[in-house]
Amino acid sequence: MFVLVGVLMVVPVAQAQLRDAESAIKHRRAAFTLMSTYFGRVTSMMKGDRPFDRAELVRNIELVQFVSKLPWEAFTPGSETGETRAEADIWLDEDRFKDYQQRMHEELAKFHQVAQAGDIPVLTKAFEQTRDTCGTCHKAFRKDW
Repeated sequence: MFVLVGVLMVVPVAQAQLRDAESAIKHRRAAFTLMSTYFGRVTSMMKGDRPFDRAELVRNIELVQFVSKLPWEAFTPGSETGETRAEADIWLDEDRFKDYQQRMHEELAKFHQVAQAGDIPVLTKAFEQTRDTCGTCHKAFRKDW
């Protein structure tokens, strides 16, 4: 309860701070860094580089799901230049960009559901689908992919 209240209190402040391009870029980079950190833990576990622990896997997927809601508000007009890896096409093809966001959220939800059940072959497929969904967006909209 306290975490949710804290997050809700930060949202108006965050939106006010995103009025300039540099703040927007920093916001989304921070969110993507966190997503990468937690999805990296998932990837390590799924590849066998880290011991498999279903509870830890589920927790990390939940963290990715939570953090994955944060970067999108920071793709504001004017933030396509500066120290960013975002391709300008994001602002030229917003519908496709938003579609990829939606697909990522859907795949994460499926992956989370499968992870709770713990069926390894199904889990592996759900992981690959989630990873590939993220990669599709990166290929289309990230400069260094």
